[in-house]
Formats: sequence, structure tokens, C-alpha cells
Amino acid sequence: MVLLVVDDDGRSLDLTARFIEDSFRCSVLTASSVDDALSILEAGAHVDLVFSDVCMPGKDGLALAESIGERFPTLPLILATGRPDVLPAIADRGAVALIKPYTLDRLAAVFVEKLRLPSPI
Repeated sequence: MVLLVVDDDGRSLDLTARFIEDSFRCSVLTASSVDDALSILEAGAHVDLVFSDVCMPGKDGLALAESIGERFPTLPLILATGRPDVLPAIADRGAVALIKPYTLDRLAAVFVEKLRLPSPI
């Protein structure tokens, strides 16, 4: 299983990637921007799920969802946000919303549900 984690906050990116690797024994690719994430996908990297923050400078997670929906329509996407006003836009783009602040248990539950993984807990 390979997950692509996208976040412009380096600390959050590292912590999330480490949690996923340790908890699920998945491979994790990381990107610090939407453009970096799309470059990874367009290069043909095998990715089973994309987990991205919504709020990022430049192109945001909604733009990423739009691009993934157009180019990789079967690729599951989870978007993390603290903004309830963007929940309809996330749903319209076919992504799953994860409301911030979230616990690691909640993050694990979403991954287990979306990827049908065994629970790490």
C-alpha cells in the first residue's frame, strides 16, 4: 500500500508520514505542494490513496482534488480541513473530508475505512 501525503507544513507532513508508516506499515510518498503531488502522480508512481491538507498557499487541496478527479478518477482522496465552509466543495469533488483538529485514532479510522486496512489499534 502506498499513500501520498501532501502538506505545505513540513512538521505536519513529517509527523503524518511517520504515523502512517509506523501504524499501517505502508509506504509513504510526500509532497509539499499541489504541483509536487501532481508531478509524482503524473510520473507514474503507484499510489493507493492521497491524503492532503486543504489550506495551502497557491493551489490548495480543492484544486488537487479537482485535478485528481480529472486525471486519476479512481484514486481515493482524503482532505483535511478546519473549515466547515469547504465541506460541500470537498464532497462535490468526490473526496472524503477529515475535520481538524482530528486525533490519530480518527485518522486511522478513516484510512481503515477508505483502504479496507486492518485497524492498527
